[in-house]
Amino acid sequence: MIPQNKSILRKVLYASYQEGESLPGYIRYALAGLVQTGFTVAYLTNRRDLDPSSHAFLDSHHIELFFTDNHGYDFGMWRRYIQYTAKFRREEWERLVLVNDSIVYYQNRFNMIFAKAEDSEAEIFSLTENDEYAYHLQSFFLYLKPKAISVFFKHILKEPEGEDFYDTVKRLEVGTSIAMQNAGIKLEALYHTDKKILFSYPKLISQKAGFVKRKLLESRFTRDEVFHFWKNGEAKALSTDYATLIEREGAIDKDFDKKWLATKNEGFCHLMKKVKILLYRIHWELSKAKARAQHQQRLER
Repeated sequence: MIPQNKSILRKVLYASYQEGESLPGYIRYALAGLVQTGFTVAYLTNRRDLDPSSHAFLDSHHIELFFTDNHGYDFGMWRRYIQYTAKFRREEWERLVLVNDSIVYYQNRFNMIFAKAEDSEAEIFSLTENDEYAYHLQSFFLYLKPKAISVFFKHILKEPEGEDFYDTVKRLEVGTSIAMQNAGIKLEALYHTDKKILFSYPKLISQKAGFVKRKLLESRFTRDEVFHFWKNGEAKALSTDYATLIEREGAIDKDFDKKWLATKNEGFCHLMKKVKILLYRIHWELSKAKARAQHQQRLER
């Protein structure tokens, strides 16, 4: 059961990098759902002007607004909020939930998810897991109980902020799970997938899990990420129209506006993304041909 005693400090830290003045609909939907859990919610975001509508939304939902530097990704924002909070205050926290805006939640299932976390014997709980680099819980959603909170504070305050994405993933996302395991902390994910998690969203959508990686909606991939799909034989997962799939099979909440699934894949932007993928494909095929030729040369020596 989720603790009901209002004197217990239960915090949600939602980390978000955005460029516009207005909070996107999908973020408002997630924040409103998180507030409904009874936890205190803080919105951590990069410094910029927010429009009156965004301030009114945060105020009406009693969500703390914490502006910070755009550095170190989500872990950098969490770290600075923790540093900002007086040590004796954060030591009172009995639940800490870490969330970021890389996921679009088109179903409000936070009460159910929090209850699952409470029912679990694990001290740290996530929605999904991954085994790249090493086994770890994915950090877009982490539910921590007291023992895990203590280990997390030690880890995040000891480690310098990440200088790039992969450094952050290895030392902080993966590193957090390793630190937990080294401390004898039990980890658990709600969903277990046969394929690597990035390739598993079509199945999660059909299972009505209620969330999706935002970069899949936006087809926003680096060249190495595109190659990762192809190398693993997952071209279909790469080319899937996730917004359409969600509308067809995802059981979207009635009060979630489908427009919030909209991406920038329209007009010239959509064309440029297709051209980029085509160029990546040419590079991919040339690289494979070169590797085959080099292999044949070695065999002929």
